[in-house]
Amino acid sequence: MPIIATTTMTREELILDCRYYNGEEYPPEAVDSLMWGYEEAWVRMVLENNPTPQKCLDYYTKEFDLPSILPFEEDGTPLGIKAILWNRLDHWSYYPANADDFKNWYLNNYVANTKTHRQLLRKR
Repeated sequence: MPIIATTTMTREELILDCRYYNGEEYPPEAVDSLMWGYEEAWVRMVLENNPTPQKCLDYYTKEFDLPSILPFEEDGTPLGIKAILWNRLDHWSYYPANADDFKNWYLNNYVANTKTHRQLLRKR
């Protein structure tokens, strides 16, 4: 079952599903500051009950069936983060990203060689 973040989740619970953001005020030099910023914004918006993550999720789920393209079970990243990342790829691309574009970019730029904090805790 995909994780859909809710305002009942604590900041610490939300951070467990991030790969780059650990709750710091500023991104550490050793991490991708762009990805860190997207995750930090996702955590903040969920806690503030900002509708943006849900609007992104609704759009990409309806238009591209996001849950079937990159299900939660594959990598542990909540669909809300995936939707925001797709939105950012669309924003920074010269053309609208289709499902294959997003999946390639996501796997090679966001997921590559990283794990969520929750996944890292399970390994201990």
